Amino acid sequence: MRPKDGKVDTRLAHLQTLRSRMLGGVNQVMRRIWEQGQRPASVRVRQAFYRLDEMRILEDERKPLPKEEQPFAARMVTPKGLQLRLMLTMLYAAQCAVGPGKQWGTPYPVESTAKHPVSWMSLSASVSQYAGPGIQLASEDVNRRRQITQALKTLEEMALVRANTGPGRFSTGLQLLCENGTSTVSSAIPYTAADDTEPYIEIPAEFFTCGWVHVLTNSEIAALLMWFDRLKYAGAEVGAEEGDPLTITYVTGDIRQGLYGLGRKAYETHQALDAYQLLDVIRPEKRYDSGKWEGYSQGESDLLCHRVSLAPAGFDRDAGEIVEDVLKRRDTGGYWARPMFSTPKRFDRFSMVSAAE
Repeated sequence: MRPKDGKVDTRLAHLQTLRSRMLGGVNQVMRRIWEQGQRPASVRVRQAFYRLDEMRILEDERKPLPKEEQPFAARMVTPKGLQLRLMLTMLYAAQCAVGPGKQWGTPYPVESTAKHPVSWMSLSASVSQYAGPGIQLASEDVNRRRQITQALKTLEEMALVRANTGPGRFSTGLQLLCENGTSTVSSAIPYTAADDTEPYIEIPAEFFTCGWVHVLTNSEIAALLMWFDRLKYAGAEVGAEEGDPLTITYVTGDIRQGLYGLGRKAYETHQALDAYQLLDVIRPEKRYDSGKWEGYSQGESDLLCHRVSLAPAGFDRDAGEIVEDVLKRRDTGGYWARPMFSTPKRFDRFSMVSAAE
């Protein structure tokens, strides 16, 4: 038996705690604001949030773009930070609350009250470990509030939100700003959803209502944003013997780093996203499961990237249950794999002449 991966073991324990304490309740609140609001089928995210306007050229993949030059989503890929999940949740809440082109005048408070039961705490699922004296649950609530406040301060530094009564003072409310980051200290641009004239991606509403936003890692979420963008703006339609045509895409290392600011670790999340059945990852016919190539030579022209497509109805399932099942198998077997009786992919292998096709 392979030795256990400590990171997977820790993540699994964290997820199990999350599911037992709060994930179900948070998902209910997510669904409630959707049902009582505009009921968007998907949530629009402006391209500038996760992608640079111009490609940056990197000489060495081991030396990524400086943090300040990366798009917002890539900057938010940290082991424990809540800012990426919180920002996407805020965009979801705004598009549930008001229609296209309208400003959200009264975003939710940080903490729930009798008058305002919906808050950023009630829409966020995170486990805050507490090692001090006193009552554990009360201390967790205090620490969760601190986590959310700290995430809001980070978003404020990026000009994505603004506290109503002064920098960092979110207890009295906040204003959500445009996610393209064009606001300044002297000129804030209130948030409205992207219209059809702007480049944007659409995240299925089930990403929020079924809990995916809470159980995926920051790297997995940032990679998903990249794949949504590639499928929309760099996808190719391929036919199938049965069913509708399929849109597939790929990304090379220079584009992944120079356009999306994501390193190799974020790219490798395609294995987990495939195991969760959110993406269908299709390997070139000469590539083994290990990533090695049959008959590899440095000058080969057919060293193709993986192709990726969206798995049908992948987000419509309970995220906590799916991810926990996959993590258990990953923790035991040491590899990412789908359940034995999962829906088969429409393509498992492909044969093309070059990655430029």
